[in-house]
Amino acid sequence: MKNQLRYGKLKYISFIVLDLLCLIAANIIASRLYVEMGRLRYSYRVHRSIVVYMLVIDLFVTLAFNTLNRVLRRRTVKEIVESAKHVALSFVLLATVLFTTKLGADYSRVTVYLAYLIYFVLLVGLHIAWKWLLMKCLKHNDCPTALLMTTDKFLQEGIDTLTKSGVDVKTVFLLKALNRESVDAIRMVQSEDEATADICWNMLDRVYIYGLDHQMIPYKLNKACGEMGIKIDIVDFEYKVLELKTIPNKDPKYGALSFLESKRDIPFPIRRVYWITETEANLHRGFHAHKQNCQLLFCPYGKIDIILDDGSSEKKTVTLDGPGKGLLLMPGLWREMVWQQSGSVLCVLASEYYDEAEYIRNYDEFIAYKTEKRCLDEAARSEV
Repeated sequence: MKNQLRYGKLKYISFIVLDLLCLIAANIIASRLYVEMGRLRYSYRVHRSIVVYMLVIDLFVTLAFNTLNRVLRRRTVKEIVESAKHVALSFVLLATVLFTTKLGADYSRVTVYLAYLIYFVLLVGLHIAWKWLLMKCLKHNDCPTALLMTTDKFLQEGIDTLTKSGVDVKTVFLLKALNRESVDAIRMVQSEDEATADICWNMLDRVYIYGLDHQMIPYKLNKACGEMGIKIDIVDFEYKVLELKTIPNKDPKYGALSFLESKRDIPFPIRRVYWITETEANLHRGFHAHKQNCQLLFCPYGKIDIILDDGSSEKKTVTLDGPGKGLLLMPGLWREMVWQQSGSVLCVLASEYYDEAEYIRNYDEFIAYKTEKRCLDEAARSEV
């Protein structure tokens, strides 16, 4: 509830007030219906004290069980299910209170049943109407608003890329938090729960993942976006040359320290590490592509050319010639490694365990795979 109040205080409170008004209205309607149906001398005054119990219990259920979680972005089916849970919990708690205090005989059970039934109908209908009204009145952006999830290494690049494509980045969620409130006037969230609350209550349209492997999308965020009908777009680049952190020693004889940090420099889970040594100059290796495997290549000693081929454009060559330079490779790139210097060492950090079925070793199969993938991507974009 803390995040709901932080990112949508007035909107959240408006739903609580709306729920209480619905409950009062439901009781008024139910008591009148009961009098008309049974032709009984039954006034609303007799029923008024139990309404107080119902209001207190309703507020308790809302706060204790967080039944308004993501209410602003809940889809219709989810809204019906959550509203039913809310009404059922309230009814059970009221029955428990009345049974425990032995006050049940003082009130009309039929009126209570009717009141909760009418309350459920009003709850679903008014929630949907109020959400529509809030979205209509408070959302004025011409371009889509988004949350960007990335690492601090790709932060500025991700913001620039999305801004150029006409996306208004409202929030940033870093894989490794920087403990800052904002960056370039864009608010930052520190956890998955904050991210989902921000998406909901600030009515963001999309979530973009930049520079990260799909495995790094937090489960909670992925599940919450699915429930809210928010699309997660992975903004792919095929490869990226990285400057690895290197700290030279004041005394040259002690050399320099180069290092990599998980969730900052390495945007995927490391499941495999291997290195190639004792090589001769002009050695050619590779000649394959990966379907799922992300890799970070670096050469701590020597000089190695990495020839990259995406199957459609001109081949690119990246030279790794020092410990301060890395090459991040996303899946779907054909690569060839050429040793330019004898004894050069190639180190590889991989996101997947070794699986021969995950490799594409035939170039014609690679072209067919890329063609099929492009067709699927275009079909997905056209649906959106």
